[in-house]
Amino acid sequence: MPIYEYKHTDKRGETCEEAFETFQKMSDDALEKCPVCGLPVQRLISRCSGNVDKMAPSRLKELGFQKLVKRDKGVYEKMIK
Repeated sequence: MPIYEYKHTDKRGETCEEAFETFQKMSDDALEKCPVCGLPVQRLISRCSGNVDKMAPSRLKELGFQKLVKRDKGVYEKMIK
């Protein structure tokens, strides 16, 4: 389940933070009220993380590097892809 961030729109309750996070299913509707104080909230747009292979040969080539692979004892070759 993803984590969604919400922020109070006008004022917040005495026991609430300015913004808070909550676990929700992607199919659930966005919250309209804070679960603690009941005042209106809006969902924030935030970054998500994805799994990116930063050492992929194509990515290294874009950055101007080469990936070497050890073939034999002390012998390295360029990885070609």
